[in-house]
Amino acid sequence: MKARFNGKCVECNESIKKGKEIVKNSKGVWVHKHCSDVEEELP
Repeated sequence: MKARFNGKCVECNESIKKGKEIVKNSKGVWVHKHCSDVEEELP
């Protein structure tokens, strides 16, 4: 999903810019796609 708002990634502590790819981590918190500790499910 693309970020709709600016924010901060709790994993890397960097800013999340509007329009960047984000996912929820295992704790249900939005993080950068590349920072997630959850593996993506493939169809």
